[in-house]
Amino acid sequence: MVHLIVHLVREIKICGHVFLRWMYPIERCMKIFKGYVKNPYRPEASIIERYITKEAIEFCTMYMSEVDAIGIPRSRYEGRKEGKGTRGVRIVRKDQQQVLQAHLYILNNTDDALPYIDEHKMFLKTMNPRANEKWLLNEHNKTFLKWFKHKILQNGCHV
Repeated sequence: MVHLIVHLVREIKICGHVFLRWMYPIERCMKIFKGYVKNPYRPEASIIERYITKEAIEFCTMYMSEVDAIGIPRSRYEGRKEGKGTRGVRIVRKDQQQVLQAHLYILNNTDDALPYIDEHKMFLKTMNPRANEKWLLNEHNKTFLKWFKHKILQNGCHV
């Protein structure tokens, strides 16, 4: 590695600049062309057909400003104000009804709250003996959270 600089200078004197003989761009282009092959029996024809199609489409899109070029992704920053990032916190506010519904759902699926649910349903049944099951279930869903909060505060315990 110490002598690398000496060899590079000699190579530049003999062959010229690196970019004039560097094969990486050609190899990269050949990889793209290999991807164009759809018919293995006639690879040259497949490459030519796909290349001409791509060139024709890109040529036409240069003259149509509203059309995006095929294969060129749109910038995700397009149409945004300058300096405004793409990441951030998006706060979604739920109305009170949705919060109460989520709270009721959680309590209905918590094992520690099941005795309280049964007690509330029995309480509603004793208060309204003639009510049908559908009415009792709707009333339970409407009044359970308030009843449960009162019951917990009255007993001084936490579920």
